[in-house]
Amino acid sequence: MPPGWSYEHDMELGRFLHDQIERERHSADCSKEHISSIEVSSQAEDCGVAHLTDNRVDTFWESSGLPGQHWVRLNMKKGIIVKKLWLVLAGEVNNYVPRRVAVYGGSLNRLQHLRTVLINENSYQNICILRDMKTHLPVLEIRILECREQGYNVRLQGIKMKSVWEWDLILNADMFQPAQLVRYPLLEGVDADVLYRRAVLIQRFIHLLDSVLHYLIP
Repeated sequence: MPPGWSYEHDMELGRFLHDQIERERHSADCSKEHISSIEVSSQAEDCGVAHLTDNRVDTFWESSGLPGQHWVRLNMKKGIIVKKLWLVLAGEVNNYVPRRVAVYGGSLNRLQHLRTVLINENSYQNICILRDMKTHLPVLEIRILECREQGYNVRLQGIKMKSVWEWDLILNADMFQPAQLVRYPLLEGVDADVLYRRAVLIQRFIHLLDSVLHYLIP
């Protein structure tokens, strides 16, 4: 421990590192760029999965299976954190429009329920079904639980997403110059090399914790 260092100093340093990451993250409205692949439960002829990301208004994905067993699975690129996920409804035929959907996320063999959304009967637009995720989820699965008017299959015009890249902050001693620390009074006056070494230790601890957390918390 650096001389005179306390838990409050670690909290302040953690806040400083978080703020640096937030400033450097790049946000974008995208789907294709941040999804490695999309799988679906089924698809009708000429209404395949590719239409979910073609950004056209005259195409759609349509399922071809049993009611209550329709799903769309998004395999996310490594390090992507979803901030908003929308369904683009294809509302020409009412009983093909989803009424209730559930979103699950995590690793494929350990998907956890994130949210269930009841879609307003008067909605024929982009419907936000997930927002403000804090960590990377390798898989997102959208399950169509029910369609309007007890519809048999579902149609979606597309999927839209706003997401950010999760990445490790590249640490160096120059980050901790006095001009950068004016909003962090506990860090002012501490040698930049001391702050750098402590920041490296915190980052290593986070990596180790992340690597074992799924064993500790089922």
